[in-house]
Amino acid sequence: MRRDLLVILQLGLAFFLVFSAFNSQGFIEIPVLRKLSQYNPSSGITQLSGYYSLATIYFVFTICNLVAPPVISLFGSKWAQVLGAVCYTLFMIQFLFLNAYTLYFFSALLGFGSAMIWTANGAYLVQFSRQGKITRNTGVLWAMLQSSLVAGAIFLFFVLNDGDLLSCYRLIYTVFAIVSIAGIVVFCLLPASPPLGLEETLQEPLFDENVDELDISSSSITFAPSCWREEFRRTFSLLVTKEVIILSVCFAFTGIETTFYTGVYTSCISASVVLNMGSEKIISYVVLAMGVGQISGGLLFGLFPRKNSLNRSQVVTLGMILHITAFFLCFLNLPMESPLRKTSAIGYIEPSIFMAILCGYFLGLADSCWITQIYALIGVMFKHESSCAFALFKFFQSFAAGASFYYSSILLLHWQLLFLCLGAAMAAVCFNVVSTQAELLEDGD
Repeated sequence: MRRDLLVILQLGLAFFLVFSAFNSQGFIEIPVLRKLSQYNPSSGITQLSGYYSLATIYFVFTICNLVAPPVISLFGSKWAQVLGAVCYTLFMIQFLFLNAYTLYFFSALLGFGSAMIWTANGAYLVQFSRQGKITRNTGVLWAMLQSSLVAGAIFLFFVLNDGDLLSCYRLIYTVFAIVSIAGIVVFCLLPASPPLGLEETLQEPLFDENVDELDISSSSITFAPSCWREEFRRTFSLLVTKEVIILSVCFAFTGIETTFYTGVYTSCISASVVLNMGSEKIISYVVLAMGVGQISGGLLFGLFPRKNSLNRSQVVTLGMILHITAFFLCFLNLPMESPLRKTSAIGYIEPSIFMAILCGYFLGLADSCWITQIYALIGVMFKHESSCAFALFKFFQSFAAGASFYYSSILLLHWQLLFLCLGAAMAAVCFNVVSTQAELLEDGD
């Protein structure tokens, strides 16, 4: 096994720990705050505080993405990820002393931390990927990251088996904080930069490596240090390029679909009394299905891309089809007012737990189709400006996610699903345009 792959596996473990906590809490944050608003109204928490908290996270995330490259240039991609992980942990801890002021303050702090960890992660991933291995390494990282959903779902299942969210939320967030701290430790143990020569620790490389492929030290990807002013200039210069303008549609769509599957969908299930039959355990089943979908997509389209015959454009088209199918099933299965309040109404068909779980799987699989291919495309198109490109990706994604969380607190479900379907189709077209250019670029290399 090559040294660079070991580093990616360690990076994946760190993300697994931090996001086992954060992703799992994201699925329950809106229902938890909705219940706390009724139990303790003096805290200032309202039924819509979950949406406002998540919107705050993503709007601050949007702004901070523009300053992330110079911060990463100053601290390095490793320590920027450590800083981001600390912000995630503090957000988890504040739920033990919850009121409206701490919720929104630490939501804003988390937005800053998110910009640091994700932009630095993209740069670190490219930095430690040998030429031709960015897709594989993205798949490894994505599969490990999304396996956190499975771990979180199992934990939520056992906790909710003996209680509800209101009675268990302190225990849940205490465990989440401890797990997140463990992730910080793993981040701290990562190497700060690749050595001048990466040596293989085994004679036979893993995952069908080609012996004629270059080590990272001889890759065409170079990382010369630059000042923060230069990073700002490069980021805004990249923003006005034709490729980024076209890809901004794809980036924005990943923001609104992430909003839906990580927050709105589980909130709708929790609010649908007929569907959940008074038990919130169904949330753990849906989260588990999402995790299985994410992992299977990461393995199929990232880790073992040669085992399938699909190129980047075809994988994204598959993701679009899966998304539109899932949105249509949600339209049939969920009551229209479920994003806004608890309801005894039903959708257009008799509520089906199986369909709710199947939608979770489709949403997870479709999301992995998009993210693995976007990461790979950025690695090819902007390999000399990776931190700037990933910052812009997260800028558009987080802005769209923040706007989506805000309108999710206002709009009925069918309007939200309509926006998602239109966005999926437009994003697929835009991705295919740039992916075709990337294929020509790769052929030229």
